[in-house]
Amino acid sequence: MACSSPVMSSRDLWRALSGVLCVYKHSGISTAAIKKLITNSITESVTQIESTSRIHLPAISLPIVEPHEQTGALVVVGKSEIADYRYHPLVCGASIRSEDIRIEDTVPLDIISSGVCLFGLNDGCDMLPEILAMSWPNVYRIDGILGRSFGKKKKDDQSGVTDALRVSRNRIEKVLMRMESEFRALSFKNANVDMESDEAFELARKGLPRSQLPGAQNVYSIELNWFKTPRFTITVQTCGENDEMLKNLVNHIGVNVGTGALAIRVQRQFFGPFSGSDALLEKQLNLQNIIRNISLNSAILEASKAENGKIVNVKDVNTMEAEKRVEEVFDGLGLKESISLDNFDAMRPAWPRYYE
Repeated sequence: MACSSPVMSSRDLWRALSGVLCVYKHSGISTAAIKKLITNSITESVTQIESTSRIHLPAISLPIVEPHEQTGALVVVGKSEIADYRYHPLVCGASIRSEDIRIEDTVPLDIISSGVCLFGLNDGCDMLPEILAMSWPNVYRIDGILGRSFGKKKKDDQSGVTDALRVSRNRIEKVLMRMESEFRALSFKNANVDMESDEAFELARKGLPRSQLPGAQNVYSIELNWFKTPRFTITVQTCGENDEMLKNLVNHIGVNVGTGALAIRVQRQFFGPFSGSDALLEKQLNLQNIIRNISLNSAILEASKAENGKIVNVKDVNTMEAEKRVEEVFDGLGLKESISLDNFDAMRPAWPRYYE
């Protein structure tokens, strides 16, 4: 009985499903639901593959016995190989079950928050402490509203809204600059660097020091993107954060301008070197895309380890997104950026200068 060649063995499949998975989480869905969706997508796809004829079963060698022509004694005249159906999924069950899959979130998001999430899958869960120790700067876009605070009564909110109408853009920008300077001093403390040392001077000249304490919360930059009282939008680059810390940060901004503030939308745009272009959407979660995403993320992780140093380069978010788009266009079309001067000579016409 002939058996078709295997597409991927169980060992290779399990090795391919070990790593870091990048998924974009929408608002209104919990990380637990994302984990369940990933687990179900993997198990259902594996079960469907194993139930088809593409599965490779081990062969059993059985002797061919025939009676001897003269004596009538049974004699082995050959061997026959048949498939061993003891290992068929319909007999022994699926090779991967939901209980076998281990998945953990690096920095969980609240159910009302959205953005890029990084999950450790199977053996990739052991990489999460190392990833957290890198203290990547994560980028958040936060929408807030002045004059409101969580837990306050309606009467207090009305007076807070009145105070918020008096807040100007210049005032809130001064508050953000003062907060940045306070966090800058905290960054040197988290990096175990003495503020009076020469090392602190060199680090400050190049940029902000990277935190050497895993899980230490710090803010590298706060930028005001849009303001129309009482609503405002800021971009925050931070590390060691959680949703509670970001909400307290927004409330702290409101308190410093003489009123309260409430975060109404939190979106994680960048998780270290990972952006939305590296993440899978919920509708894209299938076995093939998950394996491909894990493979691509391993290359991103290796590149980030090589670039990981003591300095945090705070870049403009728009510049980061533009660089991503340029790389995608050149990589997708198989083009290479030309550095030849002839290609950038504006005075060079398309036709030859001299005629015969």
